Amino acid sequence: MTRNKEDLRIIRTRKLLSNTLLDLMQEESIEKISVIDLCNKAMINRATFYAHFEDKYHLLNFALEELKDALYESFTRDNKFSNPYDAIKALLTMGADFVFDNRNHITNLLKFNRGGKVFETIEESIVQSVKYQLGKFKADYDFLIPSTVIATFIAGGMMSAAMLVVDDPSRYTYDDFMKYIALVDFKNAFVPKKAE
Repeated sequence: MTRNKEDLRIIRTRKLLSNTLLDLMQEESIEKISVIDLCNKAMINRATFYAHFEDKYHLLNFALEELKDALYESFTRDNKFSNPYDAIKALLTMGADFVFDNRNHITNLLKFNRGGKVFETIEESIVQSVKYQLGKFKADYDFLIPSTVIATFIAGGMMSAAMLVVDDPSRYTYDDFMKYIALVDFKNAFVPKKAE
């Protein structure tokens, strides 16, 4: 019983520090955030921080893994798509929803931390999510373009589009993006397999 309480405290403390770091990264780059800033904002002492993490970069890795898991989970929910085209349209729509949803950390994280690990982690999560969804259609469709290429193309496009919104939020609206997504066509990338 005591062990379980201790485990819950560890989980809560790590989650608190992770969320605090992501909150601070919405205002500053990781390089400008100190452990003291983190501790003050989380209202914990430095000894507690160092009991869980070696430094702020160790915490960043932990926070990014949690963010990656959350992104992957949201993009791989068990949706019932009838074909790979619908799956891609739905993933693009989810991406637009994510970018335009002001309640999440991603747009400001990208704004202040555009290079390096943050960008790569989010992009890699999207690649894995797209590959997962497309993998559901391997039995029924021949892929004329490898799923890794399609997933990388989609993830790169989503990240570039997200940066357009981050850099100039008034230029594009959510409705604009929905119109653009409606125009995206991957019908030449997949061919239904013939019944034997």
